[in-house]
Amino acid sequence: MSQHEIERVIGRAATDDAFRQALIDNAREACTGYDLTEEEFDALAQLDNQSLLAFAKTLDGRISKSSDSDSIQ
Repeated sequence: MSQHEIERVIGRAATDDAFRQALIDNAREACTGYDLTEEEFDALAQLDNQSLLAFAKTLDGRISKSSDSDSIQ
């Protein structure tokens, strides 16, 4: 498992609304360019949008590409 790549994907999903939605819609397509195994693609495809969104909302708006970063608390 490529821990660093998974961290990059999760970090990006937490801070970038468009990427997070792309990941939920089609993880394999969203993660083109990341060095991931089949198992990792499968695991990322199982991520829950609500959980990712809830986590993203806990982050400081200054580190988010959120389209509505002012509302992130």
